[in-house]
Amino acid sequence: MEYDFDETANHNNEPGYGLIPSYHSTTLDAPNNQGFPVWQMTVDALFDVSALEARAFSASMTVYHFSRFLFCSGRVDDARYWRDKTRLGWCDLDHYLLHLPLQKGLVSGNGLRVRALDVVMLDLSQPARFRMAASEGVSLLIPRTALAPLLLDSGQLHGLVLRRETPSGVILARLLSSLATTAPQLAMDEALRLTLPVLGMVAACLTQVAARKAPPPRSGKLNLARKVRLYIEQNLYRENLTPDALAKELGVSRSQLYRAFEKFGGVRHYLLQRRLRQSLFALCDPTNVTRRIADLAYDHGFVDEAHFSRLFRKAFGLSPRAARAAIQRGDLPGFTRLIPDDSPLPALTHWVRELTTG
Repeated sequence: MEYDFDETANHNNEPGYGLIPSYHSTTLDAPNNQGFPVWQMTVDALFDVSALEARAFSASMTVYHFSRFLFCSGRVDDARYWRDKTRLGWCDLDHYLLHLPLQKGLVSGNGLRVRALDVVMLDLSQPARFRMAASEGVSLLIPRTALAPLLLDSGQLHGLVLRRETPSGVILARLLSSLATTAPQLAMDEALRLTLPVLGMVAACLTQVAARKAPPPRSGKLNLARKVRLYIEQNLYRENLTPDALAKELGVSRSQLYRAFEKFGGVRHYLLQRRLRQSLFALCDPTNVTRRIADLAYDHGFVDEAHFSRLFRKAFGLSPRAARAAIQRGDLPGFTRLIPDDSPLPALTHWVRELTTG
């Protein structure tokens, strides 16, 4: 068995320094049939999985961190994946998974068939069950807070298929395929410039098809958490965006609001983390290079530059001014910290969770 976690793009002075952070996992003909257990641990943050041939299971995946989404490329053997009601009861992921099978398709538990070069969308807040044939494929993992504000319609996305013979399907398939080719060569500043245009293209292709499907029924708890997250994302600039204001403006009680955000450390903690992470994105954006740090802080709800600097240093280990200088050198300290220093197995889980809260 070969298992490798590649951090060299961010921590060495070798050729390739400054490339987009990547995570690489490979399981081959493992001794003692350990290949499939490694794959289970790799995807555990997203799915439960069972292999049809666990004894000779083979998989290879590389994941690239684009700050607002993860891009995955690789090959896996035949397996079944699912997210059932039991898992959804304790798992608070609120992500979309956009998948393009390149050679063979997949079949969902409700009979939906996705062919090679079709693009399928899964909402990970909803139950899903599917079998994926041995094949190469590419995927985007996108937090709802990153994609939903870009959608022109709130129709049903779960199970949406953009067929390979349709214009939107062709555009998305080619976009994902081109990312698979270019991601290994992208510098981090290039990846940051591409992030919003890629999400905008995904949203544009999805909107027209999604509008034709009725939205699914939701539980009140899931509705509330999703509604508040999206509201926060659209109002980060407001100084008066407090738990009391959120409860009043969204018509919920403080106790309901706190229960919905208990897993995130509370409403105030979640709001602060979103503001700090969006401020880091703003500092990394080349179009903001001439803007005052105080103005960028104000754009994200901070009214005191000194207070913002203290919070930013605590979160990222550098002052905003030092972080901007490091970014201009290609150092990008905030993103190198997305790669934990402990064993490689939790690293992908760390990235997935970071997309939820940061």
